[in-house]
Amino acid sequence: MYAAQRLGVYTFNNSVTSSLTGNPFAAFLLGIPDKTQLNTVLQPDSDGVAHSFAFYVQDDWKVTPRFTLNYGLRWEYHPMFWDRLLNGTNFLLDYSSIVNGKRVNGAAVISNDKAFSILNADFARSIGNTPILTAKQAGIPESLRFSEKNDFAPRFGFAWRPTADGKTVIRGGFGRFIQGPLGALLGAAYAIHSANQAFYNQTIVNGKPTLQFPYPFPAQLAQLGTQFFQQAGDIHYKDPKVDEWNLTIERDLGFGTALRLSYNGSHGSELGRQGNADQLAPNTTGFTAGSPLLLYPDFGLVQIETNGGRSNYHGLTAGVTKRLSNGIQFQSSYTFLRNLTNAQGYNPTAFATEAGGLVTDLRDTHIDYGNVAYSRRHRFLSTFFYQLPFGKTSSALSQVIGGWELGGVLLFQSGPFMTITVPGADPSGTGFPLLIGNGRADLIPGVSLYAQNKTAQLWLNPAAFAVPKTNIGRYPTAPVGNVVGPGTQTLSMSLTKSVRLKEAVRFQIGAQAANILNHVNYAPPNVTFGTAPFGTISNVQTADGAGPRQIQITSRLTF
Repeated sequence: MYAAQRLGVYTFNNSVTSSLTGNPFAAFLLGIPDKTQLNTVLQPDSDGVAHSFAFYVQDDWKVTPRFTLNYGLRWEYHPMFWDRLLNGTNFLLDYSSIVNGKRVNGAAVISNDKAFSILNADFARSIGNTPILTAKQAGIPESLRFSEKNDFAPRFGFAWRPTADGKTVIRGGFGRFIQGPLGALLGAAYAIHSANQAFYNQTIVNGKPTLQFPYPFPAQLAQLGTQFFQQAGDIHYKDPKVDEWNLTIERDLGFGTALRLSYNGSHGSELGRQGNADQLAPNTTGFTAGSPLLLYPDFGLVQIETNGGRSNYHGLTAGVTKRLSNGIQFQSSYTFLRNLTNAQGYNPTAFATEAGGLVTDLRDTHIDYGNVAYSRRHRFLSTFFYQLPFGKTSSALSQVIGGWELGGVLLFQSGPFMTITVPGADPSGTGFPLLIGNGRADLIPGVSLYAQNKTAQLWLNPAAFAVPKTNIGRYPTAPVGNVVGPGTQTLSMSLTKSVRLKEAVRFQIGAQAANILNHVNYAPPNVTFGTAPFGTISNVQTADGAGPRQIQITSRLTF
């Protein structure tokens, strides 16, 4: 698991060359990192095994010729993964013991006595008095987590034709869906007690750095308070659940055309989140590794995957569809949505994974609640196909000019939601940028988030944000996903002609043009506040055919 980090991880900021005017690259050239991390691994392998079970009943009931119900109930059981190589480790947050007359919080737990054979001595020394228990001693399964047995998922749906002509249909439904724990819980917990994954902070003593190249690590790696337990899993972890519901009205407008109005909603509960269980409460004194104020001072970080995430989605869609007739076919839709969650972490840059994102504070479930990254509030999409109406006769000229087909895709959508971060700031005094990463910026109330004239040179307004002061006892005020990037406007088209040469042989020639109008679709701006590129755009979009215009001439022989 830690093979990529066996040569070390080095972080260069500007603090060693001056916190105000320093340059991280200068620190790199000097070979003086701000912090380092080194992993030594005895057993990097894992052989996980798991089984999943699901049972369901379902029934359809045609109440009347125009009204049908379907309903069912599903039960799932997902026993936790178990590692045949006994290389799994977990952390007991609520365990407490007395060692040498002092209370020690927490304990590492392994599957059984045989797992001690791969225990890394540096790991054992670096966690001090924290005990290492077997699953039997801790009273938990050898899989190191309990399995949920209450995964019931009801389903319900209906279809109704309210008019005798059958041209109007109303459909709706509700369903609960269970996310079984795939590899995240096992993959996160292996090679911990068999490894020494420690981090070290730079200190300057009499003008001389303690960590510098060619070996920027302490002579004694197993130092108390440097160990990263990355990562544990809640022993009572529940399978995440999503409730989904929808209501759709469809109307046949005639001429092969149909109108559709839809509402879709969902609510996610018990979603996965990751965070530091050893995190201090916001304070004005600051963070020190190994501080007795930490709940688990023998560790530098105890990262855990747990539940507590939630999501809420509401979307309205209006669409018109025309089946192919008289040489024309199209499908157009507009969607307006709101998509919010607290499970994507403190600085989401993509959709959250199974394990969820790293959150600002596990104790505050609302602080990271915001717009889902890269969801689009507004989206209009239209596809069309048109058989050009000339060349219908059997003449030689018609054979040349006829048979051409025009197709296209038109897309208009608003931009993605983004989060403003700032490097190095620690207003909460919890060591967040040191242990987790760059936190968010402060938001200045009443100031526009965007430049007066949004351009690639300046899309965001720097006056709307501020670098929070250090150790002021609170988290930054800029919310998750409160900034919207550039939208997308693109039209892509194709013109093709297909000729039958023989019964089973066809020749096709044509041209395709992506973004035929060559509209400039800017990529998202830089969102790292306090750096020179903040608010500027240095690239253009490439997905959805939104890049610079591209034209291709194609031919194809099919036989």
